Amino acid sequence: MNVKINRFTKLEAKLDTAFSEGHYNEAISLANELLDQSEHAEDQKAMMKAYLNLAGSYYYLGQIDLAFENVLQYKLLCDEHGDDQDKFYLFNLSSLIYEFDENYVKAKDAMNECINIALELEMYQAASACLNKYSYYYILEKNYSEAAKNANASMILAKKHCPGDILLHCQIYFNLAKAYIGLDRLEEAKEILEPLRFNAYLKNSLHEKGHYYFTLSLLYTARGEYEKSLYTLKEAYCIFSDLNNKMMLKSITKNLSEIYEIVHDYENAYEILKQYTIICEQLFTVRLNSKIKEIDIKHSIAEIEKRANLDCLTGVYNRYYIEMNCNSWLKERKITRSSICCIVLDVDHFKNINDTYGHLIGDEVIKTVGNTCKQVMEEENTIVGRYGGDEFIVLLKDYPSNQIMAKAQQLFQALSDLKVQYGFNTIQITVSMGIVCSDGIPTVKKFTQLFKIADQALYMAKNQGKNQIVFLSKENCGMK
Repeated sequence: MNVKINRFTKLEAKLDTAFSEGHYNEAISLANELLDQSEHAEDQKAMMKAYLNLAGSYYYLGQIDLAFENVLQYKLLCDEHGDDQDKFYLFNLSSLIYEFDENYVKAKDAMNECINIALELEMYQAASACLNKYSYYYILEKNYSEAAKNANASMILAKKHCPGDILLHCQIYFNLAKAYIGLDRLEEAKEILEPLRFNAYLKNSLHEKGHYYFTLSLLYTARGEYEKSLYTLKEAYCIFSDLNNKMMLKSITKNLSEIYEIVHDYENAYEILKQYTIICEQLFTVRLNSKIKEIDIKHSIAEIEKRANLDCLTGVYNRYYIEMNCNSWLKERKITRSSICCIVLDVDHFKNINDTYGHLIGDEVIKTVGNTCKQVMEEENTIVGRYGGDEFIVLLKDYPSNQIMAKAQQLFQALSDLKVQYGFNTIQITVSMGIVCSDGIPTVKKFTQLFKIADQALYMAKNQGKNQIVFLSKENCGMK
C-alpha cells in the first residue's frame, strides 16, 4: 500500500510541476500515466487529479473539445466521490470553459464559488489565486477598477498566508499592472513591472516569462513606445509558440497586428493578421464542435446528475443531496430568516426483519417506507431522502412551525398503516421519529449540526419504547 501511495505522490508532483510551468503536452502524458495507474488501483482521487490536469492542459492548448470531455469525466467522479475541495476544482474548470466561450459573467460566478469554498476550507493560497483570476475576468471586460480592487485583495491574502509563493505573487502583479495600465496609471504599472525584470523565478520559468513580456508590451504600447512593444510581444510569441498555448497566441497576434498598423508597417500587419485569423478560426471551430457536443450530451448529463442525487434502492434523494441542500438553506437563513425543520425516522426492529425474512424483504420494506414518505411529503420546499440503511430524513423549509407536529403525525400514521406481505406472513411496520426545527437553535449553521440534534430526538424515541415521535424545540420536548 505504501509503495502505491509513494509512486502516485511522485508522479503527481511531476504532473504539478509540468502543468504549473506550462509544459502542457508533458502534463497530458503524465496525467494519462496517472490515470492508467489509478484506474488499475481503483483510486478515485488520483483519477480525479488526472482528469483535472487533462482538462486544464487541453484547455490551454486550445483543444476545448477534449477539455470538455475531461471536465465531464471529472464531474462524474466528483459527484460520486468528491468532497468540498474537489468541488472547488470543478468550479475552477467550469470557469475556464466559460472563459473560452467569452461568457465572463458565468466565469465570474463559477470563480466566486471557488473563492467561497476556498475561504471556508481555509485554503488561503487557492483563495488568493482565485481572487486574482476574478481580477483577470474584469480585465477581459475592461472593468479595470474592479480588476485592480480584486488583484489588491488577492495580494493582501497572498502576503499574509503565503509570502513565499513567488509564482502566485508574480501572477498577481501581472494582473495588477494590467489593471493600472487600463486605468492610465502607467507609473504605478511601471513600478510593479520593473523589479520583476530581475526576478530569478521569471528567468527560469518560460511560462511566466512569456506573461511578463506580454504585460510589459501593454505598458510600452500605452506609453507609445512601439518598438519596445513589438520586441517584447515577439519574445512572448516565441515562448508561447514553443508551449503551443493558442489562447495566449491569439492575444499576442492581435496586439502585434494593431501595433504594426499604428507604425504604418502594413505588410507585417497583414501577415500577422492572417495568423490571428487562422488561430481564431481554429478556436472558433473547436467552440462550435464543443457546442454541438454539449447539445448532444446535455440530456445525458442531466440524467447523470439526476441519478447521482438519488438513492438507487428507493428513488428518494441520497445523503449527499440532502446535505448540500440543507447547507444551502441554512446559509440563506442568515438573510431570509427562514425556518428549516428536520425529521429523522427509522424502521423499528429492522434488524429482526432482515434476520427473519432476508435482505430482499428488508429492501422491500425500505422501498415501501421511501415511497410512502415521498407520497405524504410531496410539497414545495420539502426534501425526502435516505440517510442510509433504514434511516430516512425529511427536510421542510418555511413550514408553519405550529403545523410541523400535525404533518409529522400524518406521516407517522401513514407509515404505521404499512404492511408488507411475505408469503403467508404479513409484516407490520412501525417507525420512530425525531424532529427539530432550526428556529429553536439559532446557532445551527450546517446540516450535520441539525441532523445530530434530530438524531438525538430519534434516540430518545427509541429509548422510550419505539413507535413514537419526539419533537425537540425551544420548549424542550413535545411527545406523542
